[in-house]
Amino acid sequence: MKETVGVISPAGLPLGEARNISPPLDTLDGKTIGEVYNNHFKGELMFQTCRRLFSEKFRGVKVIPYNEFPIVYVGGDPASQKKIAREIAAIAREKGCDALITGNGG
Repeated sequence: MKETVGVISPAGLPLGEARNISPPLDTLDGKTIGEVYNNHFKGELMFQTCRRLFSEKFRGVKVIPYNEFPIVYVGGDPASQKKIAREIAAIAREKGCDALITGNGG
């Protein structure tokens, strides 16, 4: 019997062309980090843990909590996703973010 089974690769989809990507920061000392939550898998606990670890490891790090940004839900149409991404970017600039943590494993 020949049976074909479709699977989803754990490696994900092929990467698209990266555009407008900022270079990585050399350190988080003295930096401001924004949290963007996708409402998945206990992000409240994950962000709380990240804040604690950042403060233990990096001097002067400041975190802008996820409740000061719109929650990003997985799915939706591309136009809506782009609109919310622009809103988040504007808020991040306004709050002086040097980096963003986006999403949470689901």
